[in-house]
Amino acid sequence: MIGRSEESPIRAKSELVPSPRRSEWLRVLLLIAILAVIVLGATSLTIYFLYSAAVDEQGGRLLEIAQSEARTIEALARHELEHVAPDGRKDWSYLDVLLDAHSLYRGFGRTGEFTLAQEQEGRIVFLLSHRHSDLDVPESIPIASNLAEPMRRALRDESGTVIGLDYRGAVVLAAYEPVSEPDLGIVAKIDLKEVQAPYIRAALYSLGPALAAILLGAWLFAVLTRPMVLRIGETEQRFQTLVETMQDGFGIQDSQGILRYANGQFCRILGRPRREITDHRMDEYMTPESRAVYATQVELRKRGKGGSYEATFIRPDGSHVTALAAGQPMHDRRNRYQGSFAVMSEITHLKEIEAQLRAEKGQAQRYLDVAGVMFVVLDTQGRIERINQRGMEILGYASESELMGKDWFDLAVPAPQRTSVRRVFAQLMAGEIGPGEFYENAVVTKQGKERIMTWHNAILRDDTGSIIGTLSSGTDVTAQRKAERERLELESHLRQSQKLESIGTLASGVAHEINNPLTGIINYAELIRSRTEVDKLREFAAGIVEEGQRVAAIVKALLTFAREEKEQHSPASMRDILDDSLALTRAVLRKDQIELSIEVSRDLPQVRCRSQQMQQVFLNLINNARDALNHRYPGYDEDKILRIAGRRFERSGEEWIRMIFEDHGVGIPPDMVERIFDPFFSTKPRERGTGLGLSISYGIISEHRGRLVVESEPNAYTRFIVELAVENGWRLEGGRSQEERDGEDPNCR
Repeated sequence: MIGRSEESPIRAKSELVPSPRRSEWLRVLLLIAILAVIVLGATSLTIYFLYSAAVDEQGGRLLEIAQSEARTIEALARHELEHVAPDGRKDWSYLDVLLDAHSLYRGFGRTGEFTLAQEQEGRIVFLLSHRHSDLDVPESIPIASNLAEPMRRALRDESGTVIGLDYRGAVVLAAYEPVSEPDLGIVAKIDLKEVQAPYIRAALYSLGPALAAILLGAWLFAVLTRPMVLRIGETEQRFQTLVETMQDGFGIQDSQGILRYANGQFCRILGRPRREITDHRMDEYMTPESRAVYATQVELRKRGKGGSYEATFIRPDGSHVTALAAGQPMHDRRNRYQGSFAVMSEITHLKEIEAQLRAEKGQAQRYLDVAGVMFVVLDTQGRIERINQRGMEILGYASESELMGKDWFDLAVPAPQRTSVRRVFAQLMAGEIGPGEFYENAVVTKQGKERIMTWHNAILRDDTGSIIGTLSSGTDVTAQRKAERERLELESHLRQSQKLESIGTLASGVAHEINNPLTGIINYAELIRSRTEVDKLREFAAGIVEEGQRVAAIVKALLTFAREEKEQHSPASMRDILDDSLALTRAVLRKDQIELSIEVSRDLPQVRCRSQQMQQVFLNLINNARDALNHRYPGYDEDKILRIAGRRFERSGEEWIRMIFEDHGVGIPPDMVERIFDPFFSTKPRERGTGLGLSISYGIISEHRGRLVVESEPNAYTRFIVELAVENGWRLEGGRSQEERDGEDPNCR
């Protein structure tokens, strides 16, 4: 159907374009018209400006003449006033002399003359004879008449020049001037035609040469530009042939979206003849969905932006065809939007193949997503090309768009291993080594956590055998590996707990055994000090009492450490707990040459707590500070100081206590600060720590509804802060606090 109705595209186009000879004549005629406008316009403007200058000059001369005559008349009038008749009458005899003199004056030029007048009873009365009037003196005219405009202005005491009507209705160039005494007006005028005449003659004389110049210029232009025009015509013809024979559709539309030109392929894509689609809008043949896309593209073209889009057209038989169109805007020299052109390719078959491939890819992706392991495909640069659902879950990402095209090593490999893993990958891509059967390493999730993966790798190649990337499957074994670490640590912790239990039992027994004789020693020393009169013995006895009490404090601390307090708590002083802790560690600190700085007041509010657990926290923090100081300062140093401070503060209207343990030891690296409270994590060698001290301390403080935080800078300081609420909500047996029970009336219990 299309073949029968479609005319030859080249022939159809040639019918719209004039023949070269006709185009040349049209071009010459257009040039003649343009030159005529330019030459005649320039000549007219030149003559006009010269004429305007002549009018200004002539008007100036006339004004000088009128003013000179007016001053002469005023002088004569003043002379007569000085010689007034004895009876005081003014006969104005000088006017008779002026009129006689004027009768002998014929004016200037062919039409120039003077006129003198005065106003009488609302009329202009002329006093001089005029060369253009049959009467000796023209008849008077009403002052309100449109005639004698220059004289009317003079009688109104105005001075100047004007082009207007004189007493006979002729257009004149006139100068007008008032004569103050005896209230006259004088006008010097010349017909405007006399002023215009030489310039009209000049315009007529220049018309012939101007026309000759126009014709000569057009002929020279035609002769000189004809080869160029012919070449342009040939180029245009070749362009038309190229456009009509191109494999893509090509169309031009105006600023209103009307299709003004379409080549043959454009018509074949739409399945319609050229005469049917030209002078119509393209979106008339689109599906509703494509019309919306097309409208957006039109607005982009109007703003000067090009781009490509897909559009589906409806053919006359109802079938659909999909095309990819690339459009560009067209603007004139003033950057005004004139329309756009578009190149269009049919992609219906490609869309069908794309849909089929998408379905196959989706099926393959579903197979990968149901797998219980991670699948990831990397290109030769290590960028992610594909990853399955399990892989996104392990890495903590919600969509593929967050991962596609990203560098795998920068994204998912821990920083310490990144360089070595990338180097191995580069060797794989270069074919220098083969993929290992199995290996294990960690990956970093989006949240910054590490997961341990076991990997199986395969090299991907194209049809020519060239390496194009890798396919890796990974199994998350973090839980298994963590369980094995925890099992080993728990076994060690169990052994340590057994040791601690044995030590606690031993400490309790030894403390009880020491306590009784120690009490006797202190008592005997008190007796000696109270009964002897020898000062030296009293001094020695006092020393025995003091040292005995210090040993008693150590025994008390041992008993507190060994005692189980898991279910009991009571109000306690933080300073007392700190003193008990220091009683166990002060000697060791002194031996290590560590200076203590204590700023903890004894009047701090008491806190409901398990004293033994709180002592365990303080001992752990003191021992950690001791190890850090000894590590940085093996011997004495003025900065080898452990500072312990305690103060009260308010938070949200509640009273809290803050205990600070600060040392200037080795500090904690930034990447370890966040993990410092993790179970089994330790910065110390395995033989010097279990990694449980801080995690247990953190748990104890949390159980007391408090906060344990750390601040540190490597090789500068470490500061552990314990914050406890004075009223932490704990209650004793029966749901009542100890204070509530102490305040009850004994008779009401």
